Amino acid sequence: MSWLEGKTVLVTGAGGGIGQAACLAFAGQGAVVVGLDLHDEWLEGVRGRAASAAGLIHAVIGDATAAHDVARSVQRGLDLNDRLDVAVAGAGIQAVGSVEDTSEETWQRVIDVNLTATWLLCKHAIPPLRATGQGTILCLGSTAGLHPRSNLAAYCVSKAGVSMLVRVLGREVAAEGIRVVAVCPTGVDTPLLHGMIEGLSARAAAASPAAGLLEGKPIQRWLTTDEVADALVWLTSPAAAAVTGSSVPLDFGSV
Repeated sequence: MSWLEGKTVLVTGAGGGIGQAACLAFAGQGAVVVGLDLHDEWLEGVRGRAASAAGLIHAVIGDATAAHDVARSVQRGLDLNDRLDVAVAGAGIQAVGSVEDTSEETWQRVIDVNLTATWLLCKHAIPPLRATGQGTILCLGSTAGLHPRSNLAAYCVSKAGVSMLVRVLGREVAAEGIRVVAVCPTGVDTPLLHGMIEGLSARAAAASPAAGLLEGKPIQRWLTTDEVADALVWLTSPAAAAVTGSSVPLDFGSV
């Protein structure tokens, strides 16, 4: 029996590549999964793959940057299974632009989705996790938040904020049995990455910014969403009991 059998997992950004993979991975371990996203079409896309999963996936339509929608998704998990065990802050967007070129509107939107939405999920997940007496908060960071990149100003800063939030919160809730971890992948094969490459291509003199992004990666390919989801699942396991207040890089080389 999996340690996640019968547990409740909440995933924000469930409609995205990593978010969908996370929902499937946790359901595959027997968890009751609640996925929050701006629409619910993604659920139909994963329904066939989820049919053989031991757990169930439920969609909540809402905005991860809106406190009432986050609170509503937490309550949905409690209504379904009377507990919350894992919260995954997976909502995220990117924007290409230097510090000087980034508009106020773009800056605020990236901060709202990547950082504020993460904080909101943490804030609303803590009470039910505390009531359970244990649990894990997993935040999607990025190696771009650990190592700066030109022309990704808002994205790098927002992800650096996620890593610091995890360090602070990890200290605040450790005594209550709650662990907090940021998973920081490099280059995951998703529409987000390909949009970033296209944006950098428009700004770069180099013919292939993708080659530059791959340079320094120990694994000379893009990571898959399933690989990131597997890392998320492992971090909820008893084997990861000593991991908290940390940013865990995936494929972090001399980038």
